[in-house]
Amino acid sequence: MALRRGYNVLTFDGPGQGAAIRHQKLVFRPDWEAVISPVIDYANARAEIDSKRLVLFGYSLGAYLVARAAAFEHRSAALVLDDGIFDFHAAFKKALPAFLLKWIYAGRDHKAIPLMKFKMAIDTSARWGLNNGVWTFGSRSAAEFVRQTRQYTLEGIVDSIATPALVLDAENDQFLKGQPEKLHSALNSRSHLVTLTDAEGAGEHCHMGAMSRLHQVIFDWLDDTLAAHPE
Repeated sequence: MALRRGYNVLTFDGPGQGAAIRHQKLVFRPDWEAVISPVIDYANARAEIDSKRLVLFGYSLGAYLVARAAAFEHRSAALVLDDGIFDFHAAFKKALPAFLLKWIYAGRDHKAIPLMKFKMAIDTSARWGLNNGVWTFGSRSAAEFVRQTRQYTLEGIVDSIATPALVLDAENDQFLKGQPEKLHSALNSRSHLVTLTDAEGAGEHCHMGAMSRLHQVIFDWLDDTLAAHPE
């Protein structure tokens, strides 16, 4: 859809993603500016790239990573955050009971891990999410993975994001409900919040199943935003 709307596209796997984790064994890192900056360097070396109109797009955890990078890397003209995340750890605070989180934070893994293994045995989503997290974050256990996610927050740095941002929200997001609104509020005038709904078929996390509607919103906003900020 980007190509149909006249945009060039550069996609890449960063640490923890795709070929980077599978072939290079590179695990996720919270300081995503260290990943984005060399990508922008490469993009700016390409003749077909307009360095004044670069857009960073991230979905799911990638939305946090793009926003984090933009707090330190200011060469992009716009951000598309699908869906917006202020604090990734909020998903685990929502999913896990308070007493279990207390054990995890305290490093009482001998108590936390058996209970987490029991949850994984009876809950397919938990099993995939925790196992995938251990692998892609390079964690030694599910408890360590949950602790590591606490680093993935915009607390204390969100005010450094100066780039206009499209913050997408899903009406029925089962993982990070409320996070887009929190990020939108923190960004103030730099942010445009759009909530896509169940009635549109777009109410699930990252609007899976409604790509045409999602792309309409993204590229209409980009057309307007880049035209308003040509330099």
